[in-house]
Amino acid sequence: TFAAFATYGVTDRLDIGLAVPIQRVDMTARVHTTILPLSTAGDSIPSHIFANGTLQDDTVETGSASGIGDIVLRGKLGLTSGDWGGVAAGVDLRLPSGDAEDLLGTGATQVKGFLIISGGKSRFSPHLNAGYTFTGDSDTLGALPDEVDYAAGFDAAVASRLTFTADLVGRSLLNAD
Repeated sequence: TFAAFATYGVTDRLDIGLAVPIQRVDMTARVHTTILPLSTAGDSIPSHIFANGTLQDDTVETGSASGIGDIVLRGKLGLTSGDWGGVAAGVDLRLPSGDAEDLLGTGATQVKGFLIISGGKSRFSPHLNAGYTFTGDSDTLGALPDEVDYAAGFDAAVASRLTFTADLVGRSLLNAD
């Protein structure tokens, strides 16, 4: 995935943004099938066989696709800030612009609301993001689950030109099969 993105500061508290992913998917699927002759186990000639004349068969399919994925529009509003850090809220609108049949997108519209809490303006800055995504149905993939996601971590200025960043990132799909 290659993503081109842009963010524009409408005011010093409000940002709007756009992310356009360019996707490439390569896939190989192998299916090994076996006929178990449970009801005809005593018969000398099997009643069901594959075209290769045996009770086992392998099928291999490959494919690839390239194109634009699901485009994301974002709005983020700074709610409060101070020497201790800041709090912001945001909304992402993911548009079903990628081809779901070629696995370049989901085929569903998604709306994600999220909260961002960031630490102070020192050499060590912790941060926490948490959000909930509402997902519509996909014509291709059917009902997709809503999700809860989070990221917690920090940025540390190790030297004047070196910053160390670490994040723990998680996502839970709700009512997913």
